[in-house]
Amino acid sequence: MNSLINYIKILTKSSRFLQSIFLFRRLLSQWFFQPDLYVLPPLLKSCACANLPNYGMGIHGYLIKCGLTSSVFVGNILIPMYMRFRKVQDGYKVFEQMPDRDGHSFNSLVCGFGSNGLYREVLVFFEKMLELDFFPCWNSISHTITACGELGSIEKGRLIHDLVTRNGFLNHVPTANALISMYTKMNRLDLGRSVFDQMRDRDLVSWNSLITAYARNGNSSNAFDMYIFMKKDGNFIPNRITFLGLLLACGQSMNLALGKCIHGKLICMGQLSDLCLGTALIDMYSKCGRLVSARIIFDEDLSVKSLVSWNSLIAGYSKSAYHYEAMKLFEEMTCDLNLKPDSITFANTIPSYASLKDKGKVQLIHAVIVKSGLDLTGDIVLGTSMIDAYGKCSDLKAAVSLFNTIDRPNTATWNAIIGGHNLNQHAEIGILLFRQMLLSKVSPDSITMVMLLQSCGELEFLKQGITVHGYCVAKGFLDHLPVGNAIVDMYLKCGCLRTSEMVFISISLKNIVTWNTMINGYVKYRYFSRALRTFHQMLVENQYRPDSVTMISYIQASSAIMENRGCGIAHGYILKLGLDLQTLVLNSLIDAYAKNGSIENARDLFNQMGHARDRSSWNVIIAGCGMNGQGREACNLFSQMEKDGYKPNFITFTSILSSCSHSGLIQEGCHYFYMMATKYNIKPSLEHWTCVVDMLGRAGRLEEALRLIENRVCQNINGPDLSDCDAIWGALLSACRMNMDVETGVCAGERLLKLAPDNCGYHSLLSNLYSSIKQWDEAAKTRRVFEEGLLIKKPGLSTVKL
Repeated sequence: MNSLINYIKILTKSSRFLQSIFLFRRLLSQWFFQPDLYVLPPLLKSCACANLPNYGMGIHGYLIKCGLTSSVFVGNILIPMYMRFRKVQDGYKVFEQMPDRDGHSFNSLVCGFGSNGLYREVLVFFEKMLELDFFPCWNSISHTITACGELGSIEKGRLIHDLVTRNGFLNHVPTANALISMYTKMNRLDLGRSVFDQMRDRDLVSWNSLITAYARNGNSSNAFDMYIFMKKDGNFIPNRITFLGLLLACGQSMNLALGKCIHGKLICMGQLSDLCLGTALIDMYSKCGRLVSARIIFDEDLSVKSLVSWNSLIAGYSKSAYHYEAMKLFEEMTCDLNLKPDSITFANTIPSYASLKDKGKVQLIHAVIVKSGLDLTGDIVLGTSMIDAYGKCSDLKAAVSLFNTIDRPNTATWNAIIGGHNLNQHAEIGILLFRQMLLSKVSPDSITMVMLLQSCGELEFLKQGITVHGYCVAKGFLDHLPVGNAIVDMYLKCGCLRTSEMVFISISLKNIVTWNTMINGYVKYRYFSRALRTFHQMLVENQYRPDSVTMISYIQASSAIMENRGCGIAHGYILKLGLDLQTLVLNSLIDAYAKNGSIENARDLFNQMGHARDRSSWNVIIAGCGMNGQGREACNLFSQMEKDGYKPNFITFTSILSSCSHSGLIQEGCHYFYMMATKYNIKPSLEHWTCVVDMLGRAGRLEEALRLIENRVCQNINGPDLSDCDAIWGALLSACRMNMDVETGVCAGERLLKLAPDNCGYHSLLSNLYSSIKQWDEAAKTRRVFEEGLLIKKPGLSTVKL
C-alpha cells in the first residue's frame, strides 16, 4: 500500500497528474485502504494543475467525511487549490473555518488573492500577517509589492521596500525585480533605478524592466543607455521583451537609425515571425514617418495579424495625415470576420474620416460603435474623438448632443467641443464654454489656452484677450511655446502690433511658428521692411530653415517692396530651399508675378508646375491674366482647366468674370455667368453680380446694368438682393463716371449716400461726375462733407522707382 502511495507522489512530481488521480480513485474502491494525510498535497496539486475542480472538491468532501479538515496541514493544502481554481470565496471560506492558522495559511491566502487580482485584500491580509508576527515568504512579498504597484500606493510600497531591505531580501533577484516594477508603474523611475543600482546580482528581467519603463515614460535616451550598460555588464542575450522596449523607445524618439539596426538584428535571429515584435516594428516605422516600411512588414512579414497590428498601422496613417489610406485600411480590416474593432481602432479611425470631412461616414462609424456595444459616454477617449469629428464636419448639433451625454468630460473633451465651435465661426460660444469648463472644476491645459486666444483674436476681443493673457501668466502657461505664439497672434489680430512685438521679444526660445506669426503680422499691416528684417533676423539668430508659410509671407513682402526684382529674389530663395514643389508657395509666387505685371514669368512658372498644380493654381493664373488685360488668355486657361479635370469653384468664376469685365468680353462673361449657375450649380454671390454690373458698365450698357439691379433678377435663382448692396451701386457709379452718364450716375450716387454715407470714395466719385459735366455747385455740395470735417479722406500715396 505504501508503495502505491509513494507512486502517486512520483506521478505528481513528474507532472502526470491525471494518472495520479485515477490511481487514487482505484485505491479508494478498496475496503482496506486507509488514507494518508501526506498523500493529499500531491493529489490536490494534481487536481489544480489538471484544472479538475470537481475532483478537487470531491477529495475535499472525502476529507470532511473522514473528519480530517480540522488539521492546519489540510487547510493549508486546500486554500491554494481553490485559489488556483479561481474559487476565491471557497478558498477564503476554508481559511475562515480553520481552528488554527500559521504563517503558511496567511501566505497561501495572500498569494491566492494576488494571483486572482484582488490587490486590496492582499494588502489587508499581509498587514494582518505581520501583526500576528508571521513571517512572509518570497511569494507573499512579491504579490504584495505587485499589489502596491497596481493600486498606486507609494506609501505602503515604500514600507514594504523598507521591510525587504531590513531583512536582506534585496539580494533576492525576483523580489528586487518586483520592487523595480512597482516603482515604474507609479512613474517613480528614480526609485526604481535606485533599487536597480543597489542590486548585487541582476538578471535579464532586471534590465528589461528598466529599459521598458524608460521607453514607456518617453525617456528614450536612458532606455538606450541601459541597453548599452547591459551589454557591457555581462553575457546577457537580449530577448523579445528587450527588443520590444527598445523598439518602443526608437518610435518615441524617432530614432530611425537604431530602429533599423534592431530590425536587422531580428531578421538575423529569425524573429520577424513573432507577432508582437512584428507589430512593434510597424509601430516604430509609423512613428518615424516610414509608412512604406511599416506597410511592407504588415503585408509580407506578418503571416498572422492581430487587432493590435491593424491598430498600429491605422494609427500611423492617421497621425501622418494619410487619412484616405487609414480609412481604406480600416474598411479592409472590417472585412475580416475574425477581427472585431475595439475602442482604440475607432479612436484612430475617426480622425481620418473627420479630416476628410465625410460626415456620412462619421455618422456610420457612430452607428457601428453603438451597435458594437461600446460605451461612448463612459469611454472618454472614444467619446472625445466623436465630438471632435462632428465639430470638424460642421455638425455642432450632434457634437453638443454627444458632449452632454458624457459622464465626466475631461480637459480633452472640453477642448474638442470648444475647438468645434471655433472651427465653425462660433468663437463667442467657445469663450462661454471655457467659463463653464472652469465652473465644472476641470483644469484647462495649454491646448485650451491656445484655442481661447484664437477665439479672442478672431472676434477681436482685446479686453478678453488681455484677461486670458493674464490667466496664462498666473497659471504658468507661458512656459508652453504654443501659448506664447497664440498670444502674439491674438494681439496682431486685435490690432496691437506694439504689444505683439513686446511678447515676441520676451519669448526666449522661439520656433518657426513664432517667427512666421510675427513676419505674417508685419505683412498684414503692410510693414514690409520690418517683415524682411525679421526674416533675416530669424536666419542669423536662430538659423531656422524657412518653411512654406515663411516663404509665402516673404514673397508678399519682397514683391511689395522690390516688385519684379523682389519676386525674382524670392523665386531664387525658393529653389535654394527646395520648396519648388510646394503648391501653396508656387501659387503665391505666381500671384506676385502677376500683380507686378510680369505675366510671362507667372505663365512660365505655372507651366513648370505640372502635376503640382491644384485648383487654386488655375484660379491665380486666370485672375492674373485678367488683371493684366489678357481676357482671351484667361478664357483659354478656363477651358484648359476643365479639360484637365479640375472643377471650377466660386473663386474661379469671380476671376474669369473679372477678366472678361476688364477685357470687354461681354458675351463670354455672360456665358460663364450662365454656366456657373446651370452647369456647376454655384449660386452667384455679390462678388459675381458686381463683376457682371461692372462688365456691363465698362461696355457702356448702363441702362441694362441699372435694370439688372432694380429688377432684382437675382431673386429668380435665390441670390442676394442687389438693390441693397453698396458694392453693386459703386460699380455702376464708377461706370457712369467713365461714360459721362450723369442721370444714371446721380441715381446710383443718391442710393450710395443712403447705403454707405461714411464711404469717402463714393462722395469723391459723385463729385467728380458732377465736375466732369461742369455742374460745379452740385460737385461742391457733394464735397462739403470733407470741408466740414464730417468725413476725412485718406491721402493717396505714390511711389517712385529709382
